[in-house]
Amino acid sequence: MVLAVIFGKIILTILGIGLLIFVHEFGHFIAAKFLNIKVYEFVLGYGPKLISLKRGDTVYGVAAFPLGGYVKLEDINPEDISGKETRLRVLGDQPWGKRVCVLLGGPFMNFILPVFLIAIIFMIGVPTPTTTIEEVILGYPAVKAGFKAGDKIISIEGEKIEAWDEVTNTIKKSPNKTLNFVVLRNNKKVEIVTKIIEEDGHGFLGVEVKMTTRKFNIFSALYQGLKATIEIIWMTLKSIFLLITRKHLEGFTGKIIGPIGLVKEISIGIQEGIIVYLGILAQMSVGLGIANLIPIPPLDGGKLAFMGYELIAKKPPKVQTIFTIQAIGVALLIFLMIVVTFSDISGFFMAGSR
Repeated sequence: MVLAVIFGKIILTILGIGLLIFVHEFGHFIAAKFLNIKVYEFVLGYGPKLISLKRGDTVYGVAAFPLGGYVKLEDINPEDISGKETRLRVLGDQPWGKRVCVLLGGPFMNFILPVFLIAIIFMIGVPTPTTTIEEVILGYPAVKAGFKAGDKIISIEGEKIEAWDEVTNTIKKSPNKTLNFVVLRNNKKVEIVTKIIEEDGHGFLGVEVKMTTRKFNIFSALYQGLKATIEIIWMTLKSIFLLITRKHLEGFTGKIIGPIGLVKEISIGIQEGIIVYLGILAQMSVGLGIANLIPIPPLDGGKLAFMGYELIAKKPPKVQTIFTIQAIGVALLIFLMIVVTFSDISGFFMAGSR
């Protein structure tokens, strides 16, 4: 039984990471197809092909190891370069705009995937606070004021209450103020007046709210998924900025995880349940999309940087310049991978020794 659970976690971890990579490559593929740029290969997985089928100019395949996938586009390979070549265009001789769209297709899909992953979470059902009190905490104003478990808060200071965040927002911004509550108790309205105390700079009443599971229809779920994805993108960019400027953000550790940390986070998500698992995949998909836009070859951002030069200089960069910068970029990425992997391993052993 234990082995079955461990094996299941390994499979789900591999499939999760594979999904993020595959969706990225699919973004390049679909953009190229839409823009009539030749796609020579589009393969699900890595390693020896188990199945392959050629349709038009494209070979579609399924490989032995389901860890992502790859797409081979119309481009110029180093071995195809003649001694006469002095300058090279990224993605061959296609128009500049088409090439940019193909390069952005991968990261774009990494930003689209979380919308659907989070939508699934909202369709499954998310814990949502009601406006009904679950418990009154001893030693706080709610007890002295006469709040009881089961009371449903229907208004504060004459303002109708529809959601719990309206309650918390009003209380937080009212430290040391007296507020008039109306609650519904046994189908009767009861008025309660109490002074809100101050705790950690915010108002505090001292009640715990009853939770319920709310399920969304597909359209509402997609809207919530879009909102949440935009927030994740914004918070990720903000965290990167604060990391660079060495400023502090509450809840942000400033730690970058590598492959081992990635597997660990997904494994934790699997253990916590499908909602946490999908949420972690959504965050990592955003991270992968943003990371690929970093202007370091051979990442998509590095290729876009070459194309930016091409646009400004009105000519592609020199072959030797491309190869030199790519070599430096690969070296930097390998170095970064070693550093974060060492950090992951150190963190793993430190956590285990506590």
